[in-house]
Amino acid sequence: MHRFLLTVTIGGAALILGYQLGSRGASTRAGFAGMRRKLMKRMMGMMPEDSPPRLVMSILPRLREQNDQILNLLKEQSDLLRQVSAKR
Repeated sequence: MHRFLLTVTIGGAALILGYQLGSRGASTRAGFAGMRRKLMKRMMGMMPEDSPPRLVMSILPRLREQNDQILNLLKEQSDLLRQVSAKR
């Protein structure tokens, strides 16, 4: 339990630091964005497999795929409805 709290605390501090560093200016955004990605990747690697942040990150690609499928189905349905209403 203490290890999890320490990991969450370190993660929160890193996010705050990354946000503050990233909000300083447009010229330094690219460098800070890369640093934030590296920090986040390192923190995620240190977390246990069953930690909530890692579980959420493992689900995101499947959710994106499902959202794309839903959007495609809605577009098809919209096109079909337009065709039907145009025939009337």
